[in-house]
Amino acid sequence: MYHCWKCRKEVKELDPVFVRCPYCGCRVLFKQRQPIAREVKAE
Repeated sequence: MYHCWKCRKEVKELDPVFVRCPYCGCRVLFKQRQPIAREVKAE
């Protein structure tokens, strides 16, 4: 899953030949990170 930098929409599948947002045509895409559980110690 990717997010477009310009229109902020989610892109589920990319064309293997040419990477581009299907909604706005922007070529800058960010990969969505999985949520990370973190523990914080309180003293």
